[in-house]
Amino acid sequence: MDIVTRHLVLVNTDPQRRCYDGCHFSSELRWTEWEVLEFDVTGDIDRRLAFWRELNDYAISQRGESARCEFQLRGNTHGY
Repeated sequence: MDIVTRHLVLVNTDPQRRCYDGCHFSSELRWTEWEVLEFDVTGDIDRRLAFWRELNDYAISQRGESARCEFQLRGNTHGY
């Protein structure tokens, strides 16, 4: 099994791409594509998944909602 993740990114949605001092005129949070975080996880898979979720909960408490990630288990897709 693989553990896959995706996270939120801030995307500038302004048609003119305006940005003033690092602030976009309009923007939104969007999910990225799923990517492999750990592959060929063996042993206690639930413990590994819980570790990543707890680590993300801490990141959210420190940096806010933009640090949010999602995690899932998937069958091996890398072909090794």
